[in-house]
Amino acid sequence: MQGSPIREKLYRGEVSIGSWLNLASPGAAEVLASVGFDWLVVDAEHSQWDLDLIAHAFRAIEAQGAVPMARTWSDDPTALGRLLDAGARGIVIPHVSTPEQAEAIARSMRYPPRGDRSAGSGRAVLTADDYRSVIDDEVLVIPQIENMEGVRNIDGIMAVEGVDVAFLGPNDLGLSMGLSPAEFGKDSRHLDAIAAVLEGAKRAGKPAGLPAANPDDAKRLIEQGFLMIDLSNDLRMLQGTATAWLEELKS
Repeated sequence: MQGSPIREKLYRGEVSIGSWLNLASPGAAEVLASVGFDWLVVDAEHSQWDLDLIAHAFRAIEAQGAVPMARTWSDDPTALGRLLDAGARGIVIPHVSTPEQAEAIARSMRYPPRGDRSAGSGRAVLTADDYRSVIDDEVLVIPQIENMEGVRNIDGIMAVEGVDVAFLGPNDLGLSMGLSPAEFGKDSRHLDAIAAVLEGAKRAGKPAGLPAANPDDAKRLIEQGFLMIDLSNDLRMLQGTATAWLEELKS
């Protein structure tokens, strides 16, 4: 375990495609990891994951050769530490709005002297011969920009040492702007804010990411310059396929 293969890929200017896990199912994690996604993010913010299930999902993802990550429910150092100790190789942190917040997060995710992470004996220490000596170079710190304060502060956030990727939360961003869901991705103010985050990341020499609902959306985002693409999630994939197949049979 030397460095992050995802960071290396992104910083070469290559696209990295992963997905989100919302079904709280290690089995679903294993299935998606087996098809070739680079990484999978356990959504501990919005889904019914507990830490035991999260650890099982990480095992399943690792076994299939993908990189296990999580979206945390809090930027509290204890929450970040528990996800890292369970085996996360990267964490998406929602609602990051200021450089000060980003700096505190980056330090919470690395051991002294680079940061303030507390040493413990979670399952992560079993995943490498000398976990604590290598994880600081591997872990991905991914602030999620979800309001206009974060958009305005994008240069400062991405200038923070240890911050790796600017990841947008377009739906919460749209809600924070007073837009309706029907206006997300269509209103010029929403599109301008998304573009501002992408440009801010580029000025810092760092990649930006965004969720894509389907392959056509993903292709459009890649053409715009986004490199870290979250292609839907297990819940929507299951729902969409089941709906389409049932409608086809009924017709």
